[in-house]
Amino acid sequence: MAVIERDFPARGLRRFLDRLQSAGDDAIGAAVAREACESLGFSKAMFSRVGGASWVPEHVHVSSELEDNFGELRRAVDGTAVPLLRAPREADLVRLRRPYLLGRRAYHREAYRPLIDLSDPVAYAAAPIVANGRTVGILHVDRNRDAVTEQDMRLLLMAARITGLVVATRENSDQLTRQRTALQDMVARVVGADAGRAGPVLGPARQAPPPPAVPAGPSMLTDREDEVLRLLAAGASNRQIAGQLFISDGTVKAHVRQIFRKLGVESRAQAAARFRQRGTGAAALP
Repeated sequence: MAVIERDFPARGLRRFLDRLQSAGDDAIGAAVAREACESLGFSKAMFSRVGGASWVPEHVHVSSELEDNFGELRRAVDGTAVPLLRAPREADLVRLRRPYLLGRRAYHREAYRPLIDLSDPVAYAAAPIVANGRTVGILHVDRNRDAVTEQDMRLLLMAARITGLVVATRENSDQLTRQRTALQDMVARVVGADAGRAGPVLGPARQAPPPPAVPAGPSMLTDREDEVLRLLAAGASNRQIAGQLFISDGTVKAHVRQIFRKLGVESRAQAAARFRQRGTGAAALP
């Protein structure tokens, strides 16, 4: 039995991590509160989001043997923002990024009373959730009628750190995706601009041929330029074209410049007229 008890924190933390990783972005707060009870064994747990000068209690979970007694607490945790000025303990936690443990005598003086009075544990503890150098949330836990031990504090700190790493990983992944998209758009713009400036490669004793008497036809366009031209001829704006083809406005502008150059036109109306000369008709906007 002793071996099982020693192994419990490791097994519980592994399950805690697995459940957080499988939760969607909108559900991670609820998963933190739920798994603090179900995976780590706390009686009650609350996840609060931190934003600006406020903290926002968003999710509370009560273990199954207690849930019938804390309906008012669950209803009170409704996502209402609380100014940090009204919660000095939470304000210190956010500012200093340090956990705290309060017994009944202390928390009646120092805790945020509207919620703690509804929970009324023997003692409770809270730890900051830090992601990418910012305090993004708070995890509160208690044992209801039992004291919060040093082992509980270690579990709480590990849970808060795991949560911060999961949040940071998702933030960094989203940021990397945005940077990759921006880089692809930038390369497309540069390539389009370079193609517009480039002329025929000439030998040292040759001269550039005179411009053709008849501008190049739509068959000279690339597939993407042809798609842009079809939408342009249908009356689509650059923004509409960008949305339809999943490219940036800047990339659309580069394609339009190339189309004008290849067709020998100076306006969208002239480009649309050249498109219609093929006899296929302009494509209708979706």
